[in-house]
Amino acid sequence: MQLLWGKNAKFRWLFLASIVMLFTCLGAREIWTQEHRWADIVAAMFYHHDFFHPSLDGVDYYDKPLLSYWLIAGFAVLLGKLSAVALRLPSALAGLLAIWSIYSLGKSLKNKSLGLLSGWMLLTTFYFIFWARTSSADSLNLAGTLFAVSWYFAKKNHTRFIDYVVFFLILAVTALCKGLIAPVSAALVIFPDLCMQGAWRKHLRLSVLFAMIPAAIIYVLPFWASSHFGNQTNYNENGLYLVYRENILRYFQPFDHKGPLYTYFVFLPVYLLPWTVFFIPALLAIKSRWKTMSAHSKWMVWSTGLFFLFLTLSGSRRNYYVLPLVPFAILMTADWLLAVAETAKRNVWAGRLAITFFILLFFVFDVAQPFYYAGGGEVAFATDVIQHANQIKPWSQWNFVLLDPESKVRFYLALPPETKNYAITGDQRKLQTQTSLLTAWPVLRHPDPNTIYISRKLYEPILRGMFKNYEEVSARPGLGEKLVKKKDPNLSIAFIPIRNQD
Repeated sequence: MQLLWGKNAKFRWLFLASIVMLFTCLGAREIWTQEHRWADIVAAMFYHHDFFHPSLDGVDYYDKPLLSYWLIAGFAVLLGKLSAVALRLPSALAGLLAIWSIYSLGKSLKNKSLGLLSGWMLLTTFYFIFWARTSSADSLNLAGTLFAVSWYFAKKNHTRFIDYVVFFLILAVTALCKGLIAPVSAALVIFPDLCMQGAWRKHLRLSVLFAMIPAAIIYVLPFWASSHFGNQTNYNENGLYLVYRENILRYFQPFDHKGPLYTYFVFLPVYLLPWTVFFIPALLAIKSRWKTMSAHSKWMVWSTGLFFLFLTLSGSRRNYYVLPLVPFAILMTADWLLAVAETAKRNVWAGRLAITFFILLFFVFDVAQPFYYAGGGEVAFATDVIQHANQIKPWSQWNFVLLDPESKVRFYLALPPETKNYAITGDQRKLQTQTSLLTAWPVLRHPDPNTIYISRKLYEPILRGMFKNYEEVSARPGLGEKLVKKKDPNLSIAFIPIRNQD
């Protein structure tokens, strides 16, 4: 496709398309599952005025380094509040950096066509967009790793001290977002290139060791600050120990996330959709192409294979751990697309696929999701609850108890981090009698007239009878839920005392 990655194609079109895809209606979808962790941790940092000691549900929680939280906090300050947009902006910007990095890497390896094709392929990969529009450290990890590798290939023929410094700083900053996986991943994919034609000799010099010093200082600095500033006296977790536990111990002696050995054989093709239709033929063609492949083409194969092997050999496996491998698999696939005999025909099909999925993904993420949540959900619920509560007395004077609502409720109502949550483990449907609820939630035996109780629709039939002197506020379904006539038992409900009983 000449328009997308031909001789006259321009990177600026890819860049503009990336901005449209990644940032349109970024905060429209409600936060989901793990996003509440980043939301609650950053909210607690603001609440306690302590940005060095993360906590979740009132419990010390330092399983991720601090930078991913700080980035969210920074955007919250710039935007004036902690919102879904502030939560997701770091990931979206990381996605934009990843698009630029894969373009730069492809251009350094071969030519502009490889860079543009790889960029368009990554931009139209479903799970890349999914994670780039989700608040987590995974998009940051992918972008930082890819940026470091692209920097290496852009500068590898230069041996300037400053280039080494920047390379290690990129890895240090990325490691402060998710962990040591970034420098390890970058080292793995760069290693085959260093081994080819003895390239490692060029970089075997004392200046490389000195270049690591600024990166080491930057990396250690937040952990040092955690032990010297804020409420460190009563904090029970050690950040550096958790780096060891979450990165090294988990790899060799996993304590959770023990996926089967074939996990990534299944999820790499899934995470490459829709480009799996070309990735599999590219894999099958390696043997016949090997003798005629350039050194850089062979590097793409070696780096993808070595990275995949590293992930598979880990005892701890989860489907999204494969995400940082996706760009390198895409590079290898793009290289095959541009090298096969029927290049023009394959290019046409690749172009059609890129255009089709750009439109499709834009519709899914930027149109359908905002429509689905419009007019209802947790945002409208929080507005309604606050409005009704303020009619009785100021919001700040209320106490709150969470009776197993969805985790995102705390974020949308901006509740204090120590708000008690009586979460239910196991089958929630078994709690369908007043006796079972009183056993699970003894706080209901003597309801406090100055407390708002928040739960979910699943428990409403029983709770309604137990809160006779309370006003019930229910979350409204969004336009999408109304359209499909979906009855969601997890929609939030709140019970507010009818009048102040001080």
